[in-house]
Amino acid sequence: MSFFPQVPDGEGMARRPWPLLRARRAALVSCAVLLMGAVLGGCAPFPGADGSPDGGGVDAATGAGPLGDGARLLAWQAAEPGPRVLTTAEREAITDAYLRGPRETAFAAGTGQLDGLRDLFQGAALLDAQDVARGGAAPVGWAHTPALRFFAPDGATVSFTDRFTYATPRPDPDAAPRVARRELDVVMELGDGNWRVHHWRVLRDEPLPAAPPTARPAPYRAVRAAPDWPQRPADTLRRDVSAVTELGLDTLIVPLALGAAGPLNAGRAAQVGRALGVLLEAAAARNVTVLLDLRVAALDPAGLRDLHAALGPEPEGNPASVGARLGGVILSPARSPSAAQLGAWRQTVRARFPALPVGYRAPGRSAAAALAGAVDFVAGGADAPVFRERRAPLGRLGDARRGWQLRAFLTRPGALEAGVLAPDGGREGRGALLTADGSFTPLTRWADPARPPPGPVAWLLGWAADLWTLPAGLLLGGALRGRLTRWRGARRAAIAKRP
Repeated sequence: MSFFPQVPDGEGMARRPWPLLRARRAALVSCAVLLMGAVLGGCAPFPGADGSPDGGGVDAATGAGPLGDGARLLAWQAAEPGPRVLTTAEREAITDAYLRGPRETAFAAGTGQLDGLRDLFQGAALLDAQDVARGGAAPVGWAHTPALRFFAPDGATVSFTDRFTYATPRPDPDAAPRVARRELDVVMELGDGNWRVHHWRVLRDEPLPAAPPTARPAPYRAVRAAPDWPQRPADTLRRDVSAVTELGLDTLIVPLALGAAGPLNAGRAAQVGRALGVLLEAAAARNVTVLLDLRVAALDPAGLRDLHAALGPEPEGNPASVGARLGGVILSPARSPSAAQLGAWRQTVRARFPALPVGYRAPGRSAAAALAGAVDFVAGGADAPVFRERRAPLGRLGDARRGWQLRAFLTRPGALEAGVLAPDGGREGRGALLTADGSFTPLTRWADPARPPPGPVAWLLGWAADLWTLPAGLLLGGALRGRLTRWRGARRAAIAKRP
C-alpha cells in the first residue's frame, strides 16, 4: 500500500499520487511564467531607451526629457584647476539634476505637489524651492554658463558659478514676465546616487537692458520649409537651400512647432541644432537668409526658454551661435499676445543678439497694426503676405490658373512668402514647389524670374480651364429642363384625351 493517497481518474487510467500531480502542475505554471517573462522582456525597452527613469527618460510630471547634455540651454565654461576633474558622466549627471530643478519647481508651483522637490534639492536650497513653489511664480532660465570652482576628491560635492537669463511669470496672463540676468553660486551634493542642490547664493541680479529701437529689416522674398525639416538628411537640407536661389527667392523660413510636439529636451534640441547648423552653413555659401518661425500656443516663459534653446546655449557675442547667423525670428503664437509680451520676448532676444530682428505673424491686418510697434517686422500680413491659392468661385483650381496666380503674386513688390517648399504629407504640402524626390513641380516654372509675367490670354485660359464645369452644367441643366418640359406636355395631352 502506497504512502500517498490514490485518486481515481474516472476512466481506469493510471493513478497518480497527489504530491506528484501538484509538482507537475507547479512545473507547468513555472514554465508558462518564464515563457511570458521572456516574451515581455524581449519586447520591453532597455533602461533609458524610451523614457525609463534609469536612462533619464521623460518625466511624467514635468514632461522634461534627458537634460544631461544641456538641451542647448547650458554650456560649461573653462574650469578652475582643482583636486579633481569632472568626467563626462559626472558632468552630465550634475547638468541633468541642475536643469531639472527649475522645471520641478514650476510643476510644484502649478500643482501644489512639493514632494518631488526633495529629489533635486536639500538643506537651505530645498526651503527656498518650497517657498518659490508656494508663491506660484517659478522662474524659467536659459543661456546658462556655469564655471566649475571646486570638485571634492571624494566626488560627492561640487561648486560652480552660473550666469544665466531668466523670466518670472506674472499673475496677469497678458502681462509681460519679469526678465533679468542672474549670477549664482551653487553647491550640489551627491547622495543615494542623486545630485541635489544643497546651497545657492545670489551674487548679482539685474534687469535686462532695454531693447534697441525697432528697425525694419530689408524686405524678403521667402519660401517656407516643410514642418519636418529637422528630421531631413543634411543633403536634403542643402538641396532645399539651393532650390531657394533657383526659384529666384532669397529667404528660407523654417517653422519650429512647440507645445503639441513637446519642449525642446536633449534629443529634440540636438536634432534642431544639427539641422539649423546645416541650413545656416549652406545658406551662407549661397547668400540665403534663414528665418526661424516659432509656433507656440502662447508667449509664456516656457516657450521663451524653448526659443532660446533653439538659438543655442552660447553666451553673448559668439559669432558661431545660431542666433548670430539667423536672419530673424518670427513669433507665431496661437493665442494673440499683448504688446507687452511681444516687447519682453524681443527684449530677451536682442539682449543676446543685438542685430537679430524679431517679427510677429499676425492673424489679421487689425492685429498687425496694433502690435507693429512692439516688433521689428510683421509677417503673414500686409507687410509680408503669404501666397494662397484662390479657389473661388469653384472648388477646383487648375494648373493654368494656379500658375497664373503664383506668377502674379511673385511680380508684386515688397516682402512676400511664396508658399511651402517641400511636401510633408499634410495639407500644407499639397501646393509644394518641390516633389518628394527633390525635383521641381510644374508650378515652379512660373517662378522663373526670366519668364515674362502672364498676360490677359493666360488669365482667360486659366479661368477657362477651371470653369469648364459651368458651361457643362448649363448644358446639362438645359437638356434636363427640355426633357421635363416634353414629359409634362405629353402628360397633359394624355389627361386631355381621357373621357
